[in-house]
Amino acid sequence: MRSKLATLFLATLTAGSCVLAGASPASATSHYGKSKWISSERGWQHAGVYVEPGDMVRIHYVSGRWTVDYREFPYVSSAGYARHIDRRIYQECKIFSRHPHGSMIAKINGDHYRVGSRGLIRARQAGFLQLRVNDADGCLSDNDGSVRVKIMVTD
Repeated sequence: MRSKLATLFLATLTAGSCVLAGASPASATSHYGKSKWISSERGWQHAGVYVEPGDMVRIHYVSGRWTVDYREFPYVSSAGYARHIDRRIYQECKIFSRHPHGSMIAKINGDHYRVGSRGLIRARQAGFLQLRVNDADGCLSDNDGSVRVKIMVTD
């Protein structure tokens, strides 16, 4: 159940800057769906969704393509590069070293998650959902493209 303080805080923010994940603060199970474009050329991007501990966040790839180097590597979905291509990309640019370059990753405050083409996250803490490509800030200048994802939140 959402606290009145969280609801009040979110209601006072500028319209369009965020969306409360739940339908109403008093609902036992609330649902929210949203579509969002995420650019490969920018770092962490707010998804416009606020979650609380225990909320389930489903993120899945809808469309679009991106690349971590438009001069050298093909455009891919948010699943990222196949292993044989990933090994050829400079590994120091990865944020998550165990996951492919070009895969989508998520963050809620200090908690990080791999999304890929489809992810299910149980929020461990309250905060705004942020998304990005698995490519470090210092390596974004040769990126291109964006992907569209659908975000569903239930508590």
